[in-house]
Amino acid sequence: MSVKDFGPSWRDGVAFNALIHGLKPELVDMAQVAKNPPKVNLENAFATAQQHLGIPKLLDPEGIYHN
Repeated sequence: MSVKDFGPSWRDGVAFNALIHGLKPELVDMAQVAKNPPKVNLENAFATAQQHLGIPKLLDPEGIYHN
């Protein structure tokens, strides 16, 4: 995985999940992330960030996925 920008590199949810995994590996199963569709990855990343890291959900995964 290579993040090259602040747009398309994040749309599949892998980078966001990897960021969370880097902070707290027990929160994200990266093997499962690799199998999930982008929308599921984004929803899981936003929910995990909010519930476990106290990061408010400011964006809608639906909007990111479809842009």
